[in-house]
Amino acid sequence: MSGNLQSFTQAAYTLRNVAVRMPADAWDNDSCCDGWNAREVAGHASWVLRNIAASAGAGERPEKLPEAAIAGDDPTATICASVDTCLAALDRPGALQTVAQTPFGEMPIDNFIGTIWIDPLTHAWDIADAAGIETGIDAATAAAAHAHLEPIADMLRGAGAFGPAVNAVDGDALSRFVALTGRRSMQS
Repeated sequence: MSGNLQSFTQAAYTLRNVAVRMPADAWDNDSCCDGWNAREVAGHASWVLRNIAASAGAGERPEKLPEAAIAGDDPTATICASVDTCLAALDRPGALQTVAQTPFGEMPIDNFIGTIWIDPLTHAWDIADAAGIETGIDAATAAAAHAHLEPIADMLRGAGAFGPAVNAVDGDALSRFVALTGRRSMQS
């Protein structure tokens, strides 16, 4: 397994684990993502995962719909299915070497998931924060995400993925990572 796939898989499972612990009545809670509630974050994250799966040769690209419509009535099921479909697609022989068009230009899927593995991790945090539940992101993963993001943060901001960095609330690894993505907790 490539190191990129390992990081991406861990991040995708973190998102899935947050989704299965999300209280059903919390999906319409506001998130720290301006203008999106937790359901809309779930729809966005699911759409990204489905696009990666399509790039890896598993079906057609998903239609771009409003994020809440993508998440549907059961965002937990939508996220779980999207994670499972994406990881199954990436596990196919040759999938990681497939060259795909990405927001950063053409590149092998392995390179792309190596760049954006922090996306499902960040959205796991967004959804957990909206409900005030535990993220499941350990200090080592948060530190690795911060170290990975720091040199590419401006590129991702330029692509509209993150807002400007904010000051970390605490000095711990997760707070530093979240602050670098431009997020502030809804729970503060």
